[in-house]
Amino acid sequence: EIALAIAVYANKDTVTTSIKDQFKDCMGKYTNETEQICKDTIDSLQSVLQCCGINNASEWKKYNMTEPPKSCCQDEDACTYADAYQEGCYTTINDFVNLNASILIRSSWSCRCRASRHELACYLRTYIMKRDEYEPYTV
Repeated sequence: EIALAIAVYANKDTVTTSIKDQFKDCMGKYTNETEQICKDTIDSLQSVLQCCGINNASEWKKYNMTEPPKSCCQDEDACTYADAYQEGCYTTINDFVNLNASILIRSSWSCRCRASRHELACYLRTYIMKRDEYEPYTV
């Protein structure tokens, strides 16, 4: 657990850059019917994170889209560039990873400390029980 938390925290810039690159790649494949997974992934991210494009909604124009994807808007029935979420998904994802990487490492360390205390308590209990076999406790 701790190793994973440290790896994520240490490589958070690499993780977010990789996500950005994959997001950009999927934007290029968004209208390709054989790449449905890209469309589904982008739509899910944009809807859940309430963001649009990598840096902003207008990036969709580079892919010959007259309107942004419906997932870029709160009201999916009337989605225009003016109505689209203004924040790009990269900023949202980057903030999320940076915030949660530090929380993950702190919580993992906290869990490990609790586990160590529990292990110490078990060790002491076993030590006392074994000691009593050789040196009975008397008052």
